[in-house]
Amino acid sequence: MRTLMLIASVAMIGSGIFCVANGSAAFLTVAFIIGLVYCVMGLIEIFIGVRADFDVTENAASITKDGAIMLIFGFVIITGQITNDTTAEMLIAMWLVVEGVLAFNRGRVDFINITTEERVNLIINLLMLGFGVYMFFNLALFNFPATLLVGISMIILGLRRFLQSFNIEYNRPGFITGNEEKLQEALEEEKRALAKAKEGIREQKNAQRRIRKIREDIAAEQDVLNSAAIRRQERALEKDQNSAE
Repeated sequence: MRTLMLIASVAMIGSGIFCVANGSAAFLTVAFIIGLVYCVMGLIEIFIGVRADFDVTENAASITKDGAIMLIFGFVIITGQITNDTTAEMLIAMWLVVEGVLAFNRGRVDFINITTEERVNLIINLLMLGFGVYMFFNLALFNFPATLLVGISMIILGLRRFLQSFNIEYNRPGFITGNEEKLQEALEEEKRALAKAKEGIREQKNAQRRIRKIREDIAAEQDVLNSAAIRRQERALEKDQNSAE
């Protein structure tokens, strides 16, 4: 199923590139291709959401909902219900904004303390949300062709699904096959844990270097203060001796 999702996401990105290359064409001329790609991707996402096994159960629900929305949008497009470019822009813009907002995870907003994979997902989500908002104002701003904008949106959505595919676990029958898959997943989790541990060690070493530097600065300041105090005492003794003489 992971391979199926990868192939479908690459096909979606390719269709988006095709639309960008033909960005000056009217939306109706490429509507059938776009609608067909959306329908196929929606069916695949629904199938994967039902059949795949996820580390977090919410992922299955999320991918199933995304697939249902994509299937509905694809059916609307392929049946010719969208008859002008403006409607197409508004429809895709609404989709990008909704999916972009729902894709945010409160625990993954901290750009510094998250993994590289989570940073890439966050960037894709921000790009999806920002581009969707821009599409609402396209007519008042640069007025790019609708087919061009739809193509870019397909590339962004395809990239998001391409990244999602790596979180899909296989769900095959059989004791031996299941154990092999569990072993593979455990090895991948070990690699991710080691990467996080290495990053934590680097941060710890950086913190230790900062601590040593601060302590050295404090010691240097203390030496300066002690030297100044000694000099004051020496001057005071000299004054006392001069007074006594």
